[in-house]
Amino acid sequence: MRISNLTQVNRIQSSVNNLQVELSKAEEQISTGKISSSYSGLKGENARISVQLREAMESRQSYIDTIKTTRLRAEVTDAALVQIQDLASDLRVELIRQTQDVYIEDLPIMNEFAKTQIDRLANLLNSEVAGRFIFSGVKSGTAPIVDTATMKANFSTAVNTAVNAGGNSAAAIATAADAWFNNKTGAVGNNPFAVVNGSNVVTVSHTNHTLSVGDQVTFSGGTPVGGLDLNGTFEIASVLNANSYTFISDTNATATNATGGGASVAHSANSWNKLGTLASTSENTVHAAVGLNISYGEMANQETFANLFEVLNIFANVSIDAGQEGEYRTLVDNSRLAVEAAFDSINQMIADLGGDQARLTTIEKNHGNDISLLTKQLGNVEDIDSFEAINKFQALRTQLESSYQITSASRGFSLINFL
Repeated sequence: MRISNLTQVNRIQSSVNNLQVELSKAEEQISTGKISSSYSGLKGENARISVQLREAMESRQSYIDTIKTTRLRAEVTDAALVQIQDLASDLRVELIRQTQDVYIEDLPIMNEFAKTQIDRLANLLNSEVAGRFIFSGVKSGTAPIVDTATMKANFSTAVNTAVNAGGNSAAAIATAADAWFNNKTGAVGNNPFAVVNGSNVVTVSHTNHTLSVGDQVTFSGGTPVGGLDLNGTFEIASVLNANSYTFISDTNATATNATGGGASVAHSANSWNKLGTLASTSENTVHAAVGLNISYGEMANQETFANLFEVLNIFANVSIDAGQEGEYRTLVDNSRLAVEAAFDSINQMIADLGGDQARLTTIEKNHGNDISLLTKQLGNVEDIDSFEAINKFQALRTQLESSYQITSASRGFSLINFL
């Protein structure tokens, strides 16, 4: 009789190879705690469920990261507002001192105090987080406050702050300061723009414009001139005289000789704040959850900050003629009331911002709870029972050892064993 063990050996070797694959898989499961290192290793619908759960977790984590960045901006804003409130409080104290009998002797001190506080207020409103200006709203890449040296120089030139008997009363000074700080709006005139070939410099004819180099001016309602669309916001490059100035068009230099714009050109300009009509009136908005947007923060172009700048610029330059003590006292009292109103307004800003921060914290906590729940659900789909995996590993290793013994014995078979 003829005996061959080749088929049996091959069968045993194939079984050994399968056991080695299963043993390697079991070893990986024990070390990683996962059923598989790839989605293809999951059974049935588990691969699809795993992808969906991970996507949901990543989405919530992105919301958490955004909220953390927003909280940092909000915290810096809050700190800046507290310091601005302190500035208003200090200014109120100085104004009260001006009501005492020694105010004339203290007036130079008041002038210097106001000048330094202008710089302080501008620096606070120009606060940044990671290169983004926190009081600029959606225009966070633009510093909201112009150079304070320019602000002081322009104000002292434009507003007469000498309290005198010639009609420059407390009311007149306050009105002039308010007019200077508020947006200047109106019609520019018929065909105010002039351009020349190959240049993007635009000359504007604007009667009694009262604007200065660096001011921002926005034009609307005009028609193209020399191929340039001049409806937009521009910075004044030079002042030619009381009735004209120039700016650089944002468009490429494709102008041809022309004068125009039409009869309906309107303008809006702001002498102290780069935002003005440049920025939206809305605050910053954060996408905190699906279908949930939260607005937060403050804008530097609010009336509260303008009022503080008005008072500070007035008292940085104010002087008193003999016999005008009563009128000066009126100016001080009215300014003090404006500062107190600003203090209360900033207090409300701080409270509103605190409410926004608390709401963001709650939403962040909810996202964290969702991630914990999703992680547990993902574990039910992807994780392996370690006890079961160890038992399986031990069973496979026993089978493999037995297979090795059988293979070894099979390789020794011959006809002599059966004779």
